[in-house]
Amino acid sequence: MYEKVEAIVISNLKYSDNSLIVKCFTKTLGTRSYLQQGILSAKKNSQTIALFQPFTLLELVATHKSNGSLGHIKEAKVTTPYLSLHTDIYKSTVSLFLSEICANICTSEAPDIELFNYLEEKLIYLDRNEFSANFHLKFLLDLSKYLGFYPDDSDSYLPFFSLEEGHFTTTENNTAVISGNALSLFKTLLETDYPTLNQIRTNKNERNALLYLLLKYYEWHFPNFKKIKSLEVLQVLF
Repeated sequence: MYEKVEAIVISNLKYSDNSLIVKCFTKTLGTRSYLQQGILSAKKNSQTIALFQPFTLLELVATHKSNGSLGHIKEAKVTTPYLSLHTDIYKSTVSLFLSEICANICTSEAPDIELFNYLEEKLIYLDRNEFSANFHLKFLLDLSKYLGFYPDDSDSYLPFFSLEEGHFTTTENNTAVISGNALSLFKTLLETDYPTLNQIRTNKNERNALLYLLLKYYEWHFPNFKKIKSLEVLQVLF
């Protein structure tokens, strides 16, 4: 039975010579995967293949099977066309990195409409607005709200932030912490909204230092969080 759903493409994987397995985070059915047979054949045009780039926003008419079984997409159309997300080198690099993050965390078939709405809203924001080199850091912080481990900032005057405990603390206690310049940037991002991200003056080393710690934070709090393959490219650019 075919159903109509809103979906965000999370990843695609080549299967055999001319097919793709497309993983999508849907608004009402959670994460689902689909086998698109023959889509890479010479008869298919590039526009059809482009529908399944990571983070494309789609409306699907598809079959949906539970327990990780592969469904089939009968129809797919873009709901919000991107203007620059897949063509701007900086935005596309950040997009690739964040799609890997989402591939890690979007694994359940249970619906999460709030998370879907957050991802959709911020992807459109990234596409339509001036690029900020701090975007991915803010995105990761805010994403943690929907995963249940947003930083407790009630004691933000304290000199350390414990990655394990998720709150500010007076001592390191022999655990991984955010401190020094990274802590200053961390606090600033907690207090800043997206329109003013470009007002935060940072350099590549500062951003990469905090990014490393934020990924460690995710590893502490999200089981089976995998290594991000595109991290090295991101760090070179930003």
